[in-house]
Parts: sequence; structure tokens; C-alpha cells
Amino acid sequence: MLSFLGISFTTMLLLGVPVAITLAAATLFAFIKIDNPMLFVLVPQRMVTTAEDYVLLAIPFFIMTGEIMNRAHLTDKIVRFAGNLVNNLRGGLAHTVIVSEIFFSGITGSAVADMVALGGVLIPAMEKEKYPKEFATAVTASAAVLGPIIPPSIPMLIYASVMNVSVAALFLAGLLPGIVMALCLMAMAAYISAKRGYGVRQKFPGLKAIANSFMAGFPALIMPVLIMGGILGGFFTPTQASAVACIYGLVVGFVFYKTLKISDIAPILKATVRSTAMILFILAAARAFSWVITYTKLVDQATVLFLSLATDKIIFLLFANLIMLLAGMFLDMAFSIIVLTPLMAPAAYSLGIDPIHFGLVVIFNLSIGLLSPPFGLILFAACGITNLPLAKVSKAIVWFLIAQFISLGIITYAPFFSLYLPRLFGYIK
Repeated sequence: MLSFLGISFTTMLLLGVPVAITLAAATLFAFIKIDNPMLFVLVPQRMVTTAEDYVLLAIPFFIMTGEIMNRAHLTDKIVRFAGNLVNNLRGGLAHTVIVSEIFFSGITGSAVADMVALGGVLIPAMEKEKYPKEFATAVTASAAVLGPIIPPSIPMLIYASVMNVSVAALFLAGLLPGIVMALCLMAMAAYISAKRGYGVRQKFPGLKAIANSFMAGFPALIMPVLIMGGILGGFFTPTQASAVACIYGLVVGFVFYKTLKISDIAPILKATVRSTAMILFILAAARAFSWVITYTKLVDQATVLFLSLATDKIIFLLFANLIMLLAGMFLDMAFSIIVLTPLMAPAAYSLGIDPIHFGLVVIFNLSIGLLSPPFGLILFAACGITNLPLAKVSKAIVWFLIAQFISLGIITYAPFFSLYLPRLFGYIK
């Protein structure tokens, strides 16, 4: 059965069959091989049950929030505030990209959306200051990886649903790791800029200019505080927080900035439905496929295999990093979380690795995979925006991938960064 599943699954993926259809088809093939007609009832049952998961209801609302904020053209206001904070450093615009992404990650949680929003504004601005186009593209694409790591994060919602862990704890756990990655990227940007003479150091604008730019962007900048504050304060659940964020986004766009128009609603809803349908179809198909994994006792076999290869945390986490990095390069993030994580998690837990920490390791790896050549989704988005060849962008990204691997090593082997805030707020002991 395992070899049959492996061959059929790999063949469909290599033929370019969409991941969701591959999962559903592999499940049906497995049921045909088992030769029990009653099992076919499981497919629609599992798929419908997945769509009814209360936690996953947050996905369309967070997607819609990101679409609203992008349509409201908040990029300029956030970039101006971020620039006032860091433009006086060497390679100031490169730092501006990374700091802007920290704020954007707390609003949209989408790596590709952030790449498009920031890239359209900052890549041309960096070119005007004589930064090479490939360097500007590499900085922006690398910073966009922070999208799924800093909450709110759709991959975290999926992981929480699959592994039955607290969404709030995962959201808290992503804050410090996201800052660690941002600092590593900024250090690499500063090093490259100093070595190659990129950019002109600006004068510190003064506290008044920083305060003015902060107030101009305050309605947008306060959204992450609204989401996390409401969850941690017990005012609403993460799912309710997503709906509140969506309503707040509409208020910001229509009332505060007046950049949204009634005609924007239809495109926002269309983009939200398209993205939600794609994610939930993958989730539903993967949940049906998970029954096959359980039936074949693949989880038990994977646990025995991992424990035989890795007898301590250090070796196991190294294996986990390699597997998830490869998965992130070639496979959809939702698919990797739903199918691969349950295979590896039992071994991780048996070695004493905290479920929240393991979740951050998984999401960190899969997020970096979005940037990694040759099939990283962010990489393709970057090339599409700038019309640069893939090889040229990939070469420029290598240095920033090194910075991300350094941050990955820190997060993997220093669980303090992932667990400090969840522990501080009482979500874990």
C-alpha cells in the first residue's frame, strides 16, 4: 500500500496535477485498492467536516483583511514611518524594506501579497538611489518571508487546527522569531551595502518627524495590537479577532484614509473567495488523505524510523529542518503542514520537543522554502514584478538565504525565542 501510494502520488505531482486534486485522487486510489465501497463515504465526510472547523473560519477573514489594507494603499504611510526609523543606517532603504515588512506581516500575513505591495513601491525607490535592481529585489523578496512568521499567520491557523494546539500561543510564539529573522536580514543588508557602497546614509530626521509619520500611519500600525491585544485580553477568540480586523480594515479604508471606494468591494471579495477556496480545497483533500495515512499506520512507521535515525533532539531537529526545507521548496505550505507534520510530530514530542516550538520550526522552514530556488513562490512573484531572470534574482538572494538559515538555526536550537512569550502569558508551563 505504501509503495502504491508513493508511486501514484509522486507521478501525479510530476505530471503537474494540482496538489488538492492529487490528494483527493490518491485517497480514491487507495480506497479502490483496499476494495471496500463503504470507505468512499469517508471522502465527502472528511472534506465537509474540515470546512466546518471553527478555527479555520479565521482564514477568509484574515485574507480579506489583507486585501482591504492593500486596496486602501497603506504602503506609503507604513514605509514613511519605517524609513524615518532606519534611513540613517548604511543601506537605509534596504532596512526600510525589512522594517516595513514587520508591520505589514502584522496586517496581511501573506508573503506574496507583501512582496507585491512593498516591491511596487520600494524597488523603484531603491533603483533611484543606485541600488542594483537584483539587490533591491532580493531584499524585498527575503523580507516577505516574514509574512507567515509574524502573526496573524494563516499557516499557524492550519498548524493549530491539525495539531490541536492554541492559536494564540502560536501567534505569540511567532513574534520573537520574526524579529530574530528581521535582525539577521538587516545585518546582512548592512554588510553588503557597506562592502559594495550601496545607498547614501540619510540624516536622522528627528523625533518630531518620526512622531508625525507614526501618527499618519497610526490607524494601520495599530491593527496588530488590536488583533493580539484582543486575543490576549480575552475579548475575543482568534477567529473572532479575524472578523474584527476585517471590520476595522473597512473603517480605516473608508473613514480614516478615505482611500477605499465602493467599487473596491467586489475585487476584494473576489480575491478573498479565490484564495480561501484554494486553501480550503487543499485542507479538505488533505484531511481525507490523512485517513489513508492512519489506515496504513504510516504515522507509527514514521515515528519508529525517525527515532531510529535520531536518538536526541539535536539530530532530530536537523532531520526535520532538512525535510521541511525541501518540502517548502517544492510543495504547497498547507499540504506540507497537514500531511508531513503529523508524521513527524509524534517523534518530536517523544523527544521532549514542545509542540509550539516544533510548530515554529515547521513554519520557519516552510516559509524559507517559499524563497528558495528553483520553485519558491516568492521568487516567481519577485521575477514577475521586476522582469528579471530567475537566475539573476536567485544569485542575489543567496546572501539573504544565508541570513535566514542563521536565524533558522537560532530558532531551532534556542527554544527560548519561541516559548518565552507563550510561557509569559500562561499558555504553556
